[in-house]
Amino acid sequence: MKLRDRKNPAPLLEKGFTLLEVLVATAILGTAVAALFGLLSGALGNLSRLQAPEQALLLGPSKLNELLAAGFETDDGVIAETPLDEKIQGRWDERFRWESRSTRFRSSPEPTPGETILVRVELDVFWESGPENEEKKMSFETYQLRREPLRARQ
Repeated sequence: MKLRDRKNPAPLLEKGFTLLEVLVATAILGTAVAALFGLLSGALGNLSRLQAPEQALLLGPSKLNELLAAGFETDDGVIAETPLDEKIQGRWDERFRWESRSTRFRSSPEPTPGETILVRVELDVFWESGPENEEKKMSFETYQLRREPLRARQ
C-alpha cells in the first residue's frame, strides 16, 4: 500500500522486508546450515574410521626399526636378536598387536656360519576396528644384512 504525503503528492516507498522475503531467506539459511552439518558429520565419521589405521601406520615402522636395531624384548626382559625362521609376536595394548618373521632371502642352499646373508624382515600390525568387526592388518617389510648364526641351520 502506498501512502501519500499532503505536501508531496508522489507516493512514498515503504521500508523493510515482506513476510515472503523473510521466509525465503530463512529457508535458504536453513538449507545451508543443514548441508554444513552433513559435511561435519561425514568428516567426523572419516576421522573415527581412519584413527586406528593411522595409529598402526605409526606403530609399525617404529617396531620394525626396533627389531632391526636391537632385536626384540623377550618375556623376561632380555633383548635378543630377532631369530631367523621363527615367528615372534607382542602387543602394544589391548587393541593393537604385532607379529614378525625374519627369513633368509635368496641365500645359498647351505650357508656357512658367519657368512653375510640378506634377511627379509616382515612385520604385520593387527587391530580390531570394533566389537563385531573382524581384525584388520597392515603389513611392513624390509631387508637387512646379517651374519649367518653360528649354530647349525635346522
